[in-house]
Amino acid sequence: NFFNSIFNGQKAPQNPWKSNTLEWTTPVEHIHGNWYGSIPEVHRWPYDYSNPAFEEDFVPQTVPLGPDEEEH
Repeated sequence: NFFNSIFNGQKAPQNPWKSNTLEWTTPVEHIHGNWYGSIPEVHRWPYDYSNPAFEEDFVPQTVPLGPDEEEH
């Protein structure tokens, strides 16, 4: 099963665990330097889960702050 999964298994999505941190914003293809172009800008804490202002349970660090949100 292990080897079958490696060679014939489905590809994982970009962020299967719905993590907020920057390592999940890198492209799936392995490249030198992790990101194409410039490094993403961070606007939030890495553990911004269950934010009532958002429909999703997680908010990635790259999402800019809204007008009613305060910077930490």
